[in-house]
Amino acid sequence: MVFHLLFAPLLWLLLRVPNVALGASLLLYSLVHVFGWTVPAWPNNVWFFNPLAWQVLVVLGAWCITEGKRFGPWMTSRTALVLAVLYLAFSLTIALGLSIKPPEVLVPQTLAKLLYLVDKSDLDPLRLLHFIALAILAVWLVPRTWRGLTTPVMRGAISCGENSLAIYCLGVLLALASHIALVSISDGLAMQIALSLAGILVMIAAATLLSLIRIKPRQQSPLA
Repeated sequence: MVFHLLFAPLLWLLLRVPNVALGASLLLYSLVHVFGWTVPAWPNNVWFFNPLAWQVLVVLGAWCITEGKRFGPWMTSRTALVLAVLYLAFSLTIALGLSIKPPEVLVPQTLAKLLYLVDKSDLDPLRLLHFIALAILAVWLVPRTWRGLTTPVMRGAISCGENSLAIYCLGVLLALASHIALVSISDGLAMQIALSLAGILVMIAAATLLSLIRIKPRQQSPLA
């Protein structure tokens, strides 16, 4: 909600001085991690997603659109792909280390102490790099001209992205309902798969309906 309210002036700035907007966003993101900045929140002054930090993802995405012609060639370069794959492989090793006992089998203890304290609320730099690496890999694997984007499954996924806020809110409710079902009925693998598939179908159906409502032309008044 905070991002939606602030995006109008941000868009004005991005269309005129996109690099200044991105630079200011990165500076604010850095200051959050240096000084621990946040904004007041009710009731206990805790943000699960500190808007002063997570704003950098919103600005970065919008900047990639406005500066896509300049930034695109780097995203599709082999150097970017190699760096992204290496970082994702490194991230996978770290993630696996969390589930292996002792974790020192994959990750040295001194390194683990630094990496396993990744801050989610303030969008830790390692999380930001992980997102950028995934974006680079997606650009390589899913070009704009890929025919698969026109399939019903991908159209459903695109609709979910176009209605991200509504689908996020719906997903919160579906996650709660699924958790209740797992606790009260069964938490077996079959139930987890069934609930996951059902949740995906519900979100796609809701997003498709929202898209149809948005693009449906208004009926003219008979008095017009």
